[in-house]
Amino acid sequence: MSEARQAWEEHYGAHERVWSGRVNIRLAELVEPMAPGRALDLGCGEGADAMWLAEHGWQVTAVDISQTALDRAAADAAARNLADRIDFQCHDLAQSFPSGAFDLVSAQFLHSTVPMDRARLLRRAADAVAPGGILLVVDHGAAPPWGIGAGSSTPRVPDRTTSGGIVESR
Repeated sequence: MSEARQAWEEHYGAHERVWSGRVNIRLAELVEPMAPGRALDLGCGEGADAMWLAEHGWQVTAVDISQTALDRAAADAAARNLADRIDFQCHDLAQSFPSGAFDLVSAQFLHSTVPMDRARLLRRAADAVAPGGILLVVDHGAAPPWGIGAGSSTPRVPDRTTSGGIVESR
């Protein structure tokens, strides 16, 4: 078991519930007007965003490093009659990445208490976006790993940016 997987299993194992169970508000704001399609939820935790997406017509691949978190999410999805709309997959994103192309790739506060190559991970996420799709990264105030807007050489940190199918929000 990797150091990251062990850390997240310990984190989820120490609590009955870690997250609120409510959708990330920025995800809801930005995605609600979109036509549903295939979504990839990276670092889905206990599955609140994945379930919201499924309730709004999306077919979701929800990924987390913690099997404990995924088991909780799958149980909640089954209780809400959403299990057929969500494919929960366990991935250590430093080692493996889900296959396929997605209309929406969502990375909501994707961070770790152990080191990870976030820039490499987000490049892989961008590669998983289908033509015309969106990569949605919502994070705390740090600059994005690519640091600049598309076609620009000047770093910028706006509230909300859309550049080449990438939506970034803080």
